[in-house]
Amino acid sequence: MRLVTIALLSTLTAAHAQDQTPGRVGSGAPEDLFLEVTHGPDGAPMLSAEDFTLAQGGYYRFNFVCPEELTSETGFHFEATELVEDSHIRVLSVGEVDIEFYAQGLSFRAVECDDQGSARFSFHPMRTGVYAIDVRDQGIPPKTATARVTVE
Repeated sequence: MRLVTIALLSTLTAAHAQDQTPGRVGSGAPEDLFLEVTHGPDGAPMLSAEDFTLAQGGYYRFNFVCPEELTSETGFHFEATELVEDSHIRVLSVGEVDIEFYAQGLSFRAVECDDQGSARFSFHPMRTGVYAIDVRDQGIPPKTATARVTVE
């Protein structure tokens, strides 16, 4: 049921991307994007969505969700290096409580979940292009799943 809900939210998010105007920095509330990661049958990371289409300058909040009980040995590592470099990061949040980090011209390198929970960041993508989001497990060697973000 949870995957169906996440899939529906991803579909609705893709439809909402049409509401953002490319080249115009967004205002108001950010548009939520969700990426839930779980362990697949072979133990590799399994993503709830593989493609996101965003408008350059739009305002988005990316939600990275780890719904399973995890440890530092079974957790996940999220990286979107080029997307983060080409975006203006606004607010980073951790967990379900209101702990927020307000950023002005700052960046971050990765998000890691070693237990059940979520982290999110709001941002304005400032350059068009296709960007990879890599999520890997903590295995040796690590298994990786990749999602794609297209900024138009």
